[in-house]
Amino acid sequence: MKIQRAHPILLPMKRWRLVSKIKLVAVGITLTVAVSSWLYGQHNIEWAARVAWGEARGEPEGGMQAVLNVMANRKADPRFPGSLAGVARQPFQFSAYNASDTNRRKLEAVDENDPEYRRAVRLATFAQLGLLWDITDGATYFHHNKIEQPTYLAGAEVSAVIGSHVFYIED
Repeated sequence: MKIQRAHPILLPMKRWRLVSKIKLVAVGITLTVAVSSWLYGQHNIEWAARVAWGEARGEPEGGMQAVLNVMANRKADPRFPGSLAGVARQPFQFSAYNASDTNRRKLEAVDENDPEYRRAVRLATFAQLGLLWDITDGATYFHHNKIEQPTYLAGAEVSAVIGSHVFYIED
C-alpha cells in the first residue's frame, strides 16, 4: 500500500486554513461573550434606573443615588439576588415595581426624553460598574418618612435620611 503525501506547498495552506478557522471561531466566541456581557449590564442598568426613578424622582440631589446604593448593597448581600435587575424586580421590595402601584406603569413607560430618568441611567451605570459612592453608609432598606418604621426593621439603625426617605443598616 502506497501512502500519499500532501504536496509540500499545499500542507502549509491546509494548516493556514485550519488556523484561520480556529481564529474565526475564537473571535466569534469573544464577540458573543462581549455582547452578552454588554446586554447583561444594560439589562441591569435599565431596571435599576427605572426602579430608582420610580422610587425617587422629584427627590432632592442624592435621592436616586441613595435608592441605587440600597440596590447595590443588596446585590452584594447573599440574602438578595446577585444582580441589580434581580434586586430591583424582587417582589414587594420596591413599591414602584409592585404591580398594584400606580408608579409601575409609569416606570415601564419612561424613556430617555425624561431628564430625571437620564440621570437615573447615569447613576445606575456607576452602580453596575461598582463605582457609585455609597451615601447611605451600607443601607439595605429604606422607606418613605411618612410611613412608620416597619416591624422587620425594629433592630436596624438609621444610617441616613435623604429627602423623604429613611435608610437603614442592620446590626
